This record gives sequence, structure tokens and C-alpha cells, in this order.
Amino acid sequence: MEENNKYIKKILLIILLTNIPAIMCLPWLLKPSLSWILGTAGSAGNFIWLAHNLKMRIGLLPTKSRVKAAKWSLIRYSVLAGYALVIFFLVKPNIIIFGAGLLSAQIVIYIVEIVKTFKNSKFFRG
Repeated sequence: MEENNKYIKKILLIILLTNIPAIMCLPWLLKPSLSWILGTAGSAGNFIWLAHNLKMRIGLLPTKSRVKAAKWSLIRYSVLAGYALVIFFLVKPNIIIFGAGLLSAQIVIYIVEIVKTFKNSKFFRG
């Protein structure tokens, strides 16, 4: 369980670090920077909610766990879709950058796993 918490914190830290250049560019590139920040905020919130749901399912019977996981996944995605619609209508962000920001947790997970696999490879010398 402690290893999962470290992994979650690592993913969230990397997402937060990607916001530093966006925050620094806010005065010059307001719309793209704001789009990225709002997208990563939604992605981080979705990831935290997913991690919380996973922790709540540990120890449940398989059938009960499946039903609750399906129910909470639908609720989580509905809230994320609602968040995206609110942002689209109120802020009118750059849709491509906002969408990339919403995918930032998945992108970071892939990058972390690729780096971990590369480091554990017998061909890596470091």
C-alpha cells in the first residue's frame, strides 16, 4: 500500500512540474497556458479519485468490487465530462492543449513505466 502511495505522489509531482512552464508563460501565452493548467487539474483530480476508489475496493468480494468499480467509474467520468463542458463554455480554452492536459496523467504513467523498464533492462548501463 505504501508503494502505491509513493507511485501516486510521483505521478502527481510530475504533473505539477509540467505546470511550471505553463505558469511561467501565462503572461505571453494566456490561452494555451490556461488550457494546459485546467486540463492537468482535471487529469490530476481524475487520477486522485481513481486512486481513492481503488483503495476503497481492496478487501471487497469480487462481485461487489466489480459493481462498485463500474458505478464509480461512470460517476467519475460523468464528473470529468461535466468539468470539461464547464471549462469549454466558460473559459473557451484551446481544445487540443486542454485535451492533452486531460491526458497528462496517462502520458506520465506511460513515461514512468517506460523509464522504469529501460532502467531495469540488461542493456542499461547506469
